[in-house]
Amino acid sequence: MKKLLFVAGVSFLSVASFAQVQFGAQIGGNLASGTSKYKEGSITLDQDLKSKFGFLVGAVAELPISGAISFRPELNFIQKGAKYEETIQGVTSKDELTLNYLEMPLNFVYNFDAGAGKFFVGLGPSIGFGLSGKAKSSLTGFPDQESDVKFDGKKDATDDKYHLKAIDFGGNFLAGYKMANGLFINLGYTIGFSNISPEDNTTYKNNGFAIKLGYMFGGSAKNTEKK
Repeated sequence: MKKLLFVAGVSFLSVASFAQVQFGAQIGGNLASGTSKYKEGSITLDQDLKSKFGFLVGAVAELPISGAISFRPELNFIQKGAKYEETIQGVTSKDELTLNYLEMPLNFVYNFDAGAGKFFVGLGPSIGFGLSGKAKSSLTGFPDQESDVKFDGKKDATDDKYHLKAIDFGGNFLAGYKMANGLFINLGYTIGFSNISPEDNTTYKNNGFAIKLGYMFGGSAKNTEKK
């Protein structure tokens, strides 16, 4: 895991330093959700998961490729997870999963002029590395329970930890507006492709709708402006 985090960081810094591309910082929120399925024999049950809010903070770079097309990688700390609630015969059970990731979206965007700034739209893959998390549960009439999330992929664990796979792969769709002074706003949706549950009878995938506010610092005009 440490090696993967190191490679991710070095890769981002390498892109950010290439040809004096623009780079910046961003902060925002992630309306996280997930899809969960449980298989029992020949029957597959879908859980109705609810969204939960998490925050994100990170760095972004922009490398012009050709004309209006540019490569826009990011490196973010982001919170994911979901909530679940069920009431049966007056007894309510609640579960909440908070997952902390280091995530690298690798987007290709199309830019077009709009007023003094530019709109941009794009898509691309995203890879996340699980760092830590908490799993909370409550049941009417019983004390609340909380356990740590371990991204070790352990299967059929018998301890009090909540075990998940470390790698989370997905796809991004984004749209935003960048002002002439470097300020930008970015809306995006990430859909998870990877099943991060290590259990054979369970499938769990992360999704999330994010909003980001940020600022792009400098960069060479001849590399960042469309010719």
